[in-house]
Amino acid sequence: MLPVAVTSARPTVPAARPASVLGRHRAQRRWRAHAVPGALSDAEVDAFREDTPGIADVRSDTPGGIAHFNAAGSALPPRAVLDAQVAYLQREAIAGGYETTEDEAAALALPYTALASLLHCDPSEIAITQSATSAWQCAFGALLESFQPGDRVLTARCEYASNYIAYLQAARTRGVVVEVVPSDEETGQLDVRALEASLARRPTRAADGRRVGPVRLISITHVPTSGGLVNDAAAIGAIAEKHGVPFLLDACQSVGQMPTDVRELKCDFLVGTGRKYLRGPRGIGFLYARNAFLEGQTVCEPVMLDLHGALWDAADSYAPAKGARRFEQYEVSFCAKAGLGVAVQYALDVGIERAWARTRALASAMREELAKIPKVNVRDVGVAKCGIVTFDVDGVGVAEIRARLRDAGVNVWTSRVCNNTRMEWEARRTKAETSREPGLPEDVVRASAHYFNKDWEVQRLVDGVRQIAARA
Repeated sequence: MLPVAVTSARPTVPAARPASVLGRHRAQRRWRAHAVPGALSDAEVDAFREDTPGIADVRSDTPGGIAHFNAAGSALPPRAVLDAQVAYLQREAIAGGYETTEDEAAALALPYTALASLLHCDPSEIAITQSATSAWQCAFGALLESFQPGDRVLTARCEYASNYIAYLQAARTRGVVVEVVPSDEETGQLDVRALEASLARRPTRAADGRRVGPVRLISITHVPTSGGLVNDAAAIGAIAEKHGVPFLLDACQSVGQMPTDVRELKCDFLVGTGRKYLRGPRGIGFLYARNAFLEGQTVCEPVMLDLHGALWDAADSYAPAKGARRFEQYEVSFCAKAGLGVAVQYALDVGIERAWARTRALASAMREELAKIPKVNVRDVGVAKCGIVTFDVDGVGVAEIRARLRDAGVNVWTSRVCNNTRMEWEARRTKAETSREPGLPEDVVRASAHYFNKDWEVQRLVDGVRQIAARA
């Protein structure tokens, strides 16, 4: 298979004062007038594809053309996002790094205002971080400072490995008790009745005399990395608010894919990344921290502050920055930050509701067709499944499936479920006869659709899997 040619003409070296990053972005948004209520039209989807260097010239009969189904890993960026980063780096090379932060102040402010619009919050409640993981660690670490031995953290069965490892570390070093709330046997989603029961349980003593204290945090992953499940975060948030328990939501796979209104989710913290469904840069993340929550705490600050997140106001004291900015550090990838702002604005212009409807429809069609193929096992659970589709083929390793699909012109990825979402795997690996949930192997193939995908791309993936299964 020939490689896809996505290179563009060599960029012209800018003058001492090249056009601003945002100026270039605004000049390119010729399709914005199409962003109206209703389903995305074929013409709009074609325009979005033309606006994406990786698939701009790819049709069903394009030699070497790739159908990209890896939005859950790293989505293909729009041209405007790519150009924003290149333009920022070019200006840094001419004007200097510090000077460019002044020249491009508007571009560096855009992530805050755009994310505030996307999440329905105030810009002061947004922090830009080096990654979603660093954002999550800042939030969890800040909350952990007030925990006592025996205090409980409630989480979901599908919790992401990086988060769960941090819980285990807190259990080892601070005596925190980690409890996995059971999933509903009918839907696979976190069981909100079981969550209520866990919150209602009074502090007690374990058989060995150790204290089992109150719930100090509810921390869940909205959409797991290894499946199409969507946890009912709004219902969980309502319960957390009712009981006065902080709620930390990992929304890495949901922000940009589906509506994420923090007013409805009722979370105190939310983390996300640029590279997945927002179609933004790698190496950049963000944190939402609710101002009312921060102001209501005696102390709520990251374990380590720097001169950007705090003011050194006297020889023996400091003052954390107002709002979420206390969770930022001085150094970050500034070109990625500029690209993130453009990516979020692009998502807003497309329309999250409209993109979400198309993504779900594509994924639903993919699941339906894959399920018809003998020897193919679709592994997704949930009531409202998302754009992530996971499956395996009897007798064929997932690495081989991914390689053979790429040879056929389809990008997918694999997920090591027994590591990435281990509690989910342990619960489902030996399917009980009374359970309606599908079993779960150690590894699955993950195909993640986005609104820019086409029906012929879904068909290409399905045909490729059918051929693999037929030869198994």
